[in-house]
Amino acid sequence: MMYFLGCDVCKSKLDVALINEQGVAQWYDIVPNKTDAIMAYLMTVGGHYLGDEITCVVEATGCYHHPLTDACEAVSVSCRVYNPILTKQGIKGSVRGKKTDKTDALLIARMGLRGEGRLDTPEPYRSTKYTARAQQRLGEIAGAVQRYQIHLEDVIDDDLSIEARELLSSIQRQFAITRKQIVVDTAAGAPKDLMRQLQTIPGVGPFIAASLIGEVQTMERFHTAKSFIAYAGLDPKIRQSGHTLNSTGRLTKRGSIYLRRSLFIAGNIARRYDPYFKALYDKKRSEGKTYTVAICVVARKLATVARALWLSGKDYNVDYWTRE
Repeated sequence: MMYFLGCDVCKSKLDVALINEQGVAQWYDIVPNKTDAIMAYLMTVGGHYLGDEITCVVEATGCYHHPLTDACEAVSVSCRVYNPILTKQGIKGSVRGKKTDKTDALLIARMGLRGEGRLDTPEPYRSTKYTARAQQRLGEIAGAVQRYQIHLEDVIDDDLSIEARELLSSIQRQFAITRKQIVVDTAAGAPKDLMRQLQTIPGVGPFIAASLIGEVQTMERFHTAKSFIAYAGLDPKIRQSGHTLNSTGRLTKRGSIYLRRSLFIAGNIARRYDPYFKALYDKKRSEGKTYTVAICVVARKLATVARALWLSGKDYNVDYWTRE
């Protein structure tokens, strides 16, 4: 007999629902979202169903589902991870549209019964992923603090004390020091050969290379360049109805925001200093495309190049790339 344990994850707890292979609910429970507690719970469930196959099912929820996946790996229980968009579609498709933690856990378990998602595999560069993300988030916060400081000085310039000015300046200095150290830590956790290889691509420096490695983990899971571009959220929406012509809309932005931002930054640098990417950017601008659209085109091309180099093990060479 096969059983599916649906897990609705939040920061502090898991709402779990167990169903059998006919989709019939067996029980519902709440477990603390801590690896040790989840391990103990999985062992208890396994003890009740000796000889049966149990598969955990969970939405990809940033980092909150990692205690569950780590616990499953520790006790050798299969775990399927899938896109939470599917859960939202399932709720919208129901008649009542009922949404509680219990019903979500049941819905997630039935997603596993349908075969949704992929079997979870350990991320080889998890530390690289989250240190790179932390650097980007700190950059956003530092920018917000700087903008507010400028606004504050414009509004109450005469009344702002020297001590307050010095404190605001010291905050900016600490942000800069912290970000530099995080970049060093991020690069240290990434594979050296792949880091060097990716940095041969125009616009890709140590941090961008580490960010790509952290967000992608293993490039083999992207069977085509289009699937990798879609993961970065750089693919356009297509809307058409009836006999209307195909038309492209805005970006889907459904992938990794951190990967998308890294590729956008790399594209902006590449179009300034590399003749090949500069020509691509200028071509799009001459066609009437806006700055953002043209950079997105360059970023998509960069993503295609990065995937090709990653899988082939070759360094970037513009002659080889254009010939291919």
